[in-house]
Amino acid sequence: MKTATIKIVGMHCASCVALNERNLKKVQGVANASVNFATHSAFVEYDEKFATEENLYAAIRKGGYRVMTTESFEAQKKEAQKELKNAGDKAFIAIAMAAPIFILAMFKLEFPLTVLGYNASLWLQLILSSFVILILGQEFHRGMVQRARMFTADMDTLISLGTLAALFYSIWAMYAHQAHFYFETGAVIAALILLGRYFEARSRGQASDAIEKLLELGAKTARVIREGKELQIPIEEVAVNDVILVKPGEKIPVDGTIIKGEASVDESMLTGESMPVSKKAGDSAFGATVNQSGAFRMEATKIGEDTVLAQIIKMVSEAQTKKAPVQKLADKVSGIFVPIVLGIAVITAVAWYLITGDIGKSLVPAVAVLVIACPCSLGLATPTAIMVGST
Repeated sequence: MKTATIKIVGMHCASCVALNERNLKKVQGVANASVNFATHSAFVEYDEKFATEENLYAAIRKGGYRVMTTESFEAQKKEAQKELKNAGDKAFIAIAMAAPIFILAMFKLEFPLTVLGYNASLWLQLILSSFVILILGQEFHRGMVQRARMFTADMDTLISLGTLAALFYSIWAMYAHQAHFYFETGAVIAALILLGRYFEARSRGQASDAIEKLLELGAKTARVIREGKELQIPIEEVAVNDVILVKPGEKIPVDGTIIKGEASVDESMLTGESMPVSKKAGDSAFGATVNQSGAFRMEATKIGEDTVLAQIIKMVSEAQTKKAPVQKLADKVSGIFVPIVLGIAVITAVAWYLITGDIGKSLVPAVAVLVIACPCSLGLATPTAIMVGST
């Protein structure tokens, strides 16, 4: 069995988690697939005789999501920063445009200008809310269409239906000369959801700092003895069996065995023990620990992903990616939550219409059901707790 950790771009709720897990498990050869909403990662165990990573990527793309194929942490960090910036820009613009709509609607403010029988204030609400809902919130509608093609629904479906219902009902109400409009409802909802996605992206970035801090512990260069010459080379170029010279005050670059000299080494980053450890010929030395006194030569035995530091980073990463049993239960509940909410919203709209006979009065409660019933907290709470605990 082989394992793969895949970064998924485009997930917005626990329903996305359920859809990706379902698609991955359908791939022949996949024994287990676990998708984590907080890290936007999939941890997959599969038989490489029957499946390849390309098969896994195809299953994810089938659901309308993107895959970050690069293994570079720096590339992942840049992608996360880009996502955070885009989310922040959208949220800022949406809030800035929704605020005047809310103020104009709530306080019933009017301008000294009338156009086609309506005050300019209402036309401004129409223009601003259309931009917020249709342009800034287009990711909701695009996600709804993608899920609809697969006969599924997620949080995007709820938000898209709710905001579009508020917008298009208000446009119809202007055409039909009705008294009530809900431009501010759709705009504020879209703006707040975009703000929430910014906070979500920000929290993921903060949680991933644990991995970055661990990576920073390692040495960047090594002093290698080759053909009797002392060479300063990047850590990536060190090979097994290389003889490395470590001077006082330097980080030990890789794992190995001391072959000459004695030293006092600070291993607190591995053991938590503040007292330095005496080392002599024949003792083991570990990468990222610090040589406090005495120079020595060591033979490299483990490099790259085989070092103790690399294994720690791998375990922290897997702890953030794998699911706790309670999270699996929460994801199952969230997976069926959206269809149930859609059904409740329809029943709410019909019931209010039968009671009041007013489409406007029946629309508002239905929209409230769609956008307030958010399953994201179910899918995000447990993995976020695990990520915070691992930092």
